[in-house]
Amino acid sequence: MAERSEGPFFAGEMLSMSGSQTVSGAEPALVRLARFAAKDPLDADPNTLAILRSGVIDTLGCIHAGVKTDVARLAREGVRAMVATGPATVIGTDMTTARPQAAFLNAVAGHALDFDDWEIPGNAHPTAVLLPALLAVAGPQTNGAELARAYLAGFEVIARLGEAMNFQHYDAGWHSTATLGAPAAAAACARLMGLSVAETTHAMSFAISSASGYTCQFGSHAKPIQAGFAARAGVEAACLAQAGLTGQPHVLDHARGSAALMSGLNSDRMNAALEKLGTGYALTEHGLVLKPWPSCGYTHRLMTCAVRMNQRISPDGIKQIDLHLPDFHGAVLPFGQPTNRAEALFSAPFVVAMGVLRGGLTLSDLRAGVWADPEVADLIAKTKMHAFAPIRPDLNYSENDPDRIVVSLTDGTDIEDTCAYPLGAPQAPMSDAQIWEKFHANTGRHSDAWAAKLHNWPEHPGIGALLTQQGVP
Repeated sequence: MAERSEGPFFAGEMLSMSGSQTVSGAEPALVRLARFAAKDPLDADPNTLAILRSGVIDTLGCIHAGVKTDVARLAREGVRAMVATGPATVIGTDMTTARPQAAFLNAVAGHALDFDDWEIPGNAHPTAVLLPALLAVAGPQTNGAELARAYLAGFEVIARLGEAMNFQHYDAGWHSTATLGAPAAAAACARLMGLSVAETTHAMSFAISSASGYTCQFGSHAKPIQAGFAARAGVEAACLAQAGLTGQPHVLDHARGSAALMSGLNSDRMNAALEKLGTGYALTEHGLVLKPWPSCGYTHRLMTCAVRMNQRISPDGIKQIDLHLPDFHGAVLPFGQPTNRAEALFSAPFVVAMGVLRGGLTLSDLRAGVWADPEVADLIAKTKMHAFAPIRPDLNYSENDPDRIVVSLTDGTDIEDTCAYPLGAPQAPMSDAQIWEKFHANTGRHSDAWAAKLHNWPEHPGIGALLTQQGVP
């Protein structure tokens, strides 16, 4: 798609606008991000493209699985009450609706089971926000390569803002999938729509004004709804900017801008993150963390340990289980004995009990409500969590701060295991076979022809139709 004109002002002129000065006096961060999103070639090398390809396939499967959940069903009912039909597809259903609402509903489904990927620097779930937003604005002629480039632009925004603002941002209680995901989705949509640097800046400015989400909502319907809000905001913001509306380019790094109000603005850290723009892609640097189990990513190091213990321990011989994990991980896992599926996703004792007793956790386990099974509930009751102050609080995962499980047996012996990087992390990646096994479990068996096309989706000429089709069971 041909790039539009620069609109009401060029990127280099933004600092002459009244009140547009940032705290440091430098060019606004949004302008720098927008210039990258609109102008960089965004041509991924084969390794980076493989990460992107797997992330989209994995999240597509999560959408198909999540569309059956109560939160996704109820969200569709709510949207039907608000909006007439439109041109965009709600994946896994026969429903079509307006583009922002389709982005919202597909993101809700993708994040409903907390089974979707996440990225380390921002503590955010990028693909569940970016993919629905991009599919909502994709046209009939949009090809896979164009969608891949737009995804790279959005991922760069979410990861670099994560480097600049976390962990203070997340630790303060902000749900970064929503707060960082909204401007990232706006940048991605702007790239796919061919917006100029100025228009992309305005799109991200609008998205920041609509971005909000709180970690205290975890364990309820609100968590996936917040991801939906971010995807919807990205679509709406890009459309508003395309129409000629303008926002302040300094809304991110102004003294009263979002970074300062949400986390405490650190100009040096912001500049360090933005200096990486154009020197290498954030997706190459950080990768994606894919999830082998449907639960919060902060339970997965413990689960990795628990699965290894499954063949070593008889449940009858367990006296107590002690879980040791960094305090900022434990803070978002508040549920001991869960009472519903949403709480189970954020219950470390439940997840560990499933790993020790059954060697893992599946969607069928969640549907069956296994947290109430007497054997599982008994082991949960024997489990205690111990949060520690990490040596490296600036790192999400660190070899200096591994999770640790100590299982005390009735015969007086202890069995211990530790994990710094869980299965699915870039340091311990899922195999391609494991990714496809998860996809088929999430979607049901589909036609070989559809699966073959998905294998090479970045090369497909009509990407929107390919990814939103229902497949053949």
